[in-house]
Amino acid sequence: MSKLLVALIAASFATVAGAQAGATKQEKQSTVQSVTQEAAKSTTAQGEAADVAKAKAQKGTPKALPDKGAKQQAVSSVTKADAAATTAQAEAKDVAKLKTEKGTPKVAKPDLKDPAVQKQMQKAATQ
Repeated sequence: MSKLLVALIAASFATVAGAQAGATKQEKQSTVQSVTQEAAKSTTAQGEAADVAKAKAQKGTPKALPDKGAKQQAVSSVTKADAAATTAQAEAKDVAKLKTEKGTPKVAKPDLKDPAVQKQMQKAATQ
């Protein structure tokens, strides 16, 4: 049994030590190079020229919602559609719930003034 424990401890130690070893020098160099190239693209003139060209291409296109009135209409139409869908779903759920509960009898409420009921409630509370 002790040999098994020693073997398990040694295996876990080897696993942890291997995990902490990290990346090799070549892996680190390739990571640094790729990050440096990406950073150089975004800060150099080539990267800026691509952004400027993209902005110029979009300059003449009209906005999706040009004025405040159009924005308000879009918001109100989406809100109305969402409210109608939510209301219809809620009504359908309520109808389904009522249909399933139609034949079930209601649970009788306990008479809280009855001393026997009070004793049962005290017993239940202390347990």
